[in-house]
Amino acid sequence: MKTTIEKIDQPKIDRSSATYRNLQPFVILLAMECALFFLAAILPLRGLGTSSSDALLTQLGLWPLFPTFLLFPHSAVSPALPGLHGPFLYASTISGKDTALLFCAFLSIFLLYLLALRVLPRSIGKRYLLLSTLLLAITCCLVPVVTSSDIFSYIAYARIGVIYHLNPLTTLPTAIRNDPIFAHLYWIGQPSAYGPTWTLLTCLIQWLAVTLGLKGLLSMVLGLRLLGLTMHLGSTALIWSTSGHLQRYYDFLSAEKRLRATLAFAWNPLLLFEACVNAHNDTTLLFFILLGIWFLVRNLRPGYPLRLSLGELLLASALFALATCLKLNALVLAPGLLLFLWIQRQKMLHVLAAAMTYLGLIMLLYAPFWQHGAIFGVVKVNPEASRNINSPADFLTHLYNGLAAHFGARIAAPIGSPAEHLFHTASLALFLILSILLCWRTAHNPKFISTFPRLIRWMAIAWLCYCLTGASWYWPWYITTFFGFSALIEATSDSQQAFSRFLAWPPVTRLLAFSMLSFYCFSTSAFSHTPLSMLPGFHWANFSGLWIWTVPLLVASTLGLKRIYCALSRSWSLR
Repeated sequence: MKTTIEKIDQPKIDRSSATYRNLQPFVILLAMECALFFLAAILPLRGLGTSSSDALLTQLGLWPLFPTFLLFPHSAVSPALPGLHGPFLYASTISGKDTALLFCAFLSIFLLYLLALRVLPRSIGKRYLLLSTLLLAITCCLVPVVTSSDIFSYIAYARIGVIYHLNPLTTLPTAIRNDPIFAHLYWIGQPSAYGPTWTLLTCLIQWLAVTLGLKGLLSMVLGLRLLGLTMHLGSTALIWSTSGHLQRYYDFLSAEKRLRATLAFAWNPLLLFEACVNAHNDTTLLFFILLGIWFLVRNLRPGYPLRLSLGELLLASALFALATCLKLNALVLAPGLLLFLWIQRQKMLHVLAAAMTYLGLIMLLYAPFWQHGAIFGVVKVNPEASRNINSPADFLTHLYNGLAAHFGARIAAPIGSPAEHLFHTASLALFLILSILLCWRTAHNPKFISTFPRLIRWMAIAWLCYCLTGASWYWPWYITTFFGFSALIEATSDSQQAFSRFLAWPPVTRLLAFSMLSFYCFSTSAFSHTPLSMLPGFHWANFSGLWIWTVPLLVASTLGLKRIYCALSRSWSLR
């Protein structure tokens, strides 16, 4: 009788287990959607202070604020939105409770993200990966606020070019002070700091909007968010394809590792937020870089030596030039690409052709905006050239000024103090030293960059050095490009490889995404308006530059020490 019951119950258990596995992807996706819904409800709360701005979606009605009205029916929202009246317009207050809610929202999204990476790669495919990412991205596009005013600067420069027929790279936004976009701008005293690639892209979107009769600002906000969504999906597809080519060529086939790495990029909450809420152009920058790498690896044939055709080299160089003309910080990757081509013993003529294509296309794209060298005027007014923010240099600046004031010195100005200039210069000098050492080591040890996975690791190191030391004026979306490299590294690296001890550590790269996303808690009024009593002039928000880097680096150090201890223990046991 016992045997019969076991035979009857076994299929039921198998069926229920299979049903549970089949439902897992949809349950986790639903939970992620709910977490994003919770975040969308919190971001408009007025208690967060000046950390968010109206994304103009309420011009379509009050439905974008439905999450806030549902979960916080008696709370004030900020800013005062069109058509909003009654109990939602309470006086602005600093609310530590709202900041705590924001942190909890980020934490819940991050924990669900970790759960998805642990569970889903065993039960999903490429179709689910792309469709689920599309759904999450659309949800982010409907968030009624932005946490950065950069999107309005993009729109202003596009309107300067298309509507007013002026040069966006040399014209100040004050020239269009009567335009409706002017009221939404933060940076009104500098021309566009972005290159011609981004200028042409945004002007194209603005021209299409005007051609279709959509002259309002909302059409551009939606257009830029949709561009970010498209670029994020495109980067996801490129990571999937590139990792497949590399796994086959280097005989390292692991479908689960490839799925997990691509999912880690696609569902990365920081990347979704910056691409589809704030619509930052770093998402587009990464797409051009990944597309350049894809053109280099798409024709790799397993078992054959690595030889690149002239056409592939020129296409890749052109795409890296387009990336550099979008944001100049992409320049830090160019030495790695040229060193890689040189070490591969490509024909010298091909290497020179690639270098000339890169430099020639940059000059060609800048030529229409040159205006007798006036484009260099942005260097004089751009804060990245002289100021610190959200970086280790910024933390050290305010710490030094606070300690000096504590011991009797005069309280330093928050902007332009001698300490700021000192730490800004020191940070930049450190970046230059690290870059020179990286190139020197590569030139003297060709194995360091002899394969495509090692080239990608080189670029990841270079970008990480730039974010940590070169960008003393730092914002979380600058790290976007690193996560693209990190996904490719994770998909193509053996966990036992020496280099993977840092860059391919999933816990560290995941935690880096969380620390960067949680940065927005420091920009709320509860942090930015609350001073530290022991240090005059030092606010809790000044810890942001320490927080975003210290947490991941502490975890990396802990894991590194653990590995060293385990290695030493094994060596002693063998004796």
